Amino acid sequence: MIWVGLTVLAVLAGSALYASLPKSDGHGSRARRVTFAALPIVAALGLYAIIASPTLPSRPYADRAGERNLAAAAAVADNATDPDFKTDQQIRRLLNQIVVSLEVNPRNLQGWVALARGSLRLGNIERAVAAFAQAYALSGHNPLLAIEYADTRITAQDGQIDSTSRDLVLHALGQMPNHLLARYYYGMMLKQNGKSDQALRVLSDLYRDLPKDDPLGNATESEIKALQSSADAVISAD
Repeated sequence: MIWVGLTVLAVLAGSALYASLPKSDGHGSRARRVTFAALPIVAALGLYAIIASPTLPSRPYADRAGERNLAAAAAVADNATDPDFKTDQQIRRLLNQIVVSLEVNPRNLQGWVALARGSLRLGNIERAVAAFAQAYALSGHNPLLAIEYADTRITAQDGQIDSTSRDLVLHALGQMPNHLLARYYYGMMLKQNGKSDQALRVLSDLYRDLPKDDPLGNATESEIKALQSSADAVISAD
């Protein structure tokens, strides 16, 4: 269903872009308008075919299996010997097309999402954060985009949860109380606010609810152990 929705949105975006382009006589001019209007459709679908998954991964971006480290991705982006170089080139070309389409039609929601995810793939996390901000606003504050936007902001800030990320996590959690990644970041938010006991309860409850071998399990288990060690140290000191 996500592909159907994506296709419909992309077609609508292309139609709107076609209608907005200046008209002139001649078959050649009409062909150019059709070609340019098709950019958001081709680019967004092409980029999603390369990097997207049907559902948001239930683990922090920095810990996702199969994703290259952001710094490493940036370092090898221009290295033709890197096995992902060809894919990076394809993503770069598609992103350039999306940027052109967004300049003409800045309300193309799927274009902003594709730009954000493609930028993450290439290690351009600052552009990814900015693109997710646009997508989140255009989506009417969609809770799935809220947690993906928060995830990206937190990654950009080396794991620190600022006030914007906090509001995003709370919004996502309010709409999706059982969303695993939202619960994880809520626990981390409590930990960073010095509420260790509450954080331990939240993360322990999350860990019990995680499916076996869920990728979020390692990060959650590590945080639980760290919180328990701190609590034990306090008890020993007393």
